[in-house]
Order: sequence, then structure tokens, then C-alpha cells
Amino acid sequence: MAPTPICTFDELLGCARRSPAPRMTVAAAGEPAVIAAVAHAMHERLVQPVLVGSGERIRAIAEQQGVDLAGVDIIEAPDAAVACALAVRLVHEGQAELVMKGLVTTKDFVRAVLNEEFGMRRGRPLSHVAVIESPDRSRLMLLTDSGINIRPRFSRKVAIVRNALEVANALGIDEPKVAVIAAVETVELPTMPATLDAELLRRMGEAGKFGRCIIDGPLSMDNALDAHTAEIKGRTSPVAGHADIIVAPDIETANAIYKTIRYLARRELASIVIGAAAPAVVASRSDSASSKLYSIALGALLASQP
Repeated sequence: MAPTPICTFDELLGCARRSPAPRMTVAAAGEPAVIAAVAHAMHERLVQPVLVGSGERIRAIAEQQGVDLAGVDIIEAPDAAVACALAVRLVHEGQAELVMKGLVTTKDFVRAVLNEEFGMRRGRPLSHVAVIESPDRSRLMLLTDSGINIRPRFSRKVAIVRNALEVANALGIDEPKVAVIAAVETVELPTMPATLDAELLRRMGEAGKFGRCIIDGPLSMDNALDAHTAEIKGRTSPVAGHADIIVAPDIETANAIYKTIRYLARRELASIVIGAAAPAVVASRSDSASSKLYSIALGALLASQP
């Protein structure tokens, strides 16, 4: 029997609440927005946090915000680099199932995740997956990669698709429809190499190389999102107008889409970094409280997967 898909962020929260709350380490936790997000997640019974950083600063921020940290583990770390190492090491040693970035750059955080001695490598590239409610708010859609891979080669795009499919499956999407985005719908070489990547990914999908999914590309963004537009342009496929996963050609495109959704469309997103031995919540300080909460819920859901 096909799983029941999670269609809204409220359903995501409900599903995460019903799963066993994973231990979540928070690297460099001494920042007001981070403490607020962790407190919100605790209140929702999503995670059991382990805060890593300056204990004095963490407790002072919690007191200012009226957050009760009774029973919460706090691990002392003198600076952000050490905090990242300690937070990731706990996951490496099996003492936590989820890690969250606090007041530290994404670059330094990812460096700790990929550390060969104590990190979370498992032989797969990392990628960033964002989740948004569809335009009609009837289902969840995924966007990748707006945060990790700058200008991925074809082999890396294969890994990016696989990672996104893993997230989609965790959300109950049994046969994800994957749209590989380009500016045009035909292969244009040498001017648009991303169109060839899209065509090759489509062929791999047809050959069953990605398992149960449908991949189409190259598709322009309007064709991926609007079935009527795709029909007018003569681009009909199960994916056109019904995409579950949007795969952008590079980080500039995906990041622009992400921020347009957030700041122009005023929509909430959840996001996760996947591909390591455990999911990583990499929230921006500018993300809303709701987005941070949804991202932690997404991480908790992924951490509970067998």
C-alpha cells in the first residue's frame, strides 16, 4: 500500500510529533534566534536538544527569553569551531540523531560534518533540499540545491536527485515527479550545457536508475509548475504542471527561487542538508520562526526513518 503523503506543514509537524523525538545537537547555540527555535521545538515535542557552546551565554539568553532549560544538556565549547566539532562528534558516536547549525557560518559547519575523523561522511555528496507548500497548498514540493553545490557537474546532479528523492519518500510521496529545470525545453549545446544534463537525467529516470519516480527535463519553470502553460507549449508529460521536485541547474538559480518564494511570495519554507549519516538543519538567522520550526520537524522526521 502506498504511503499517505504529507501535504502541509501542519501535517509535517503532526507526523514529527508522533515519531520518537531524536536527540539534536546544536552547534554554537548561544544566539537568541537559535535558542528561540530550540525552545519552540521542545514545546512541540519534536526533539531532545543538546546545546553546544558558551554555557554562560546560552543560559543568559534563555533567561532573557523566559526559556526553561531544566533537563537540557549543555556542553561547553570555547568557540564556534570547537562547538561544531563537538556537536558533529556526538552524532558520529551515535549519541544524537540530528544536528543543527547555530551561530556559525555554513562553510565551517559543513567542514565539521565532512571531517574524516569525527564527521558524518557516508560516501555520498551533501545537498540542500527546501520544502514548500504547493501554489494551491494541496501538497508539499521540493527545491534543490540552493545551499551547498555551487555549479554541480552531472555526476553531482545525480546525487542531488537521489538525495531529494529520499526526502520526498520520507514525506510519503510514493512516485515523485522530478522536473529538471532549464531556460528552454530542448538540448542547446554548447550554449546551455544544463539542458544536456537535464536530458541525461530524464533518460536515467526512464531506465529506472533512480527507482520509482518520473523525471522530465529540460523543463522551463513555467512548464514545471503550470499544466495549462505546458499544454500551450506542447510539452505534455506527467511531470509538467505537477512537479514534486524542482532540480535547478546551479546554486544561483535555486537560491534566487528560494528567496523569491520567501520574500516576494511571502511563503514559508523548511530546509535540510542531506547526504551525511544524519540530517543537518542549516537554518539562516533571517529565516522566520515558523521556517526554523518546520526545518527542525523535517529533520526529526528524516532522523526517524529506518
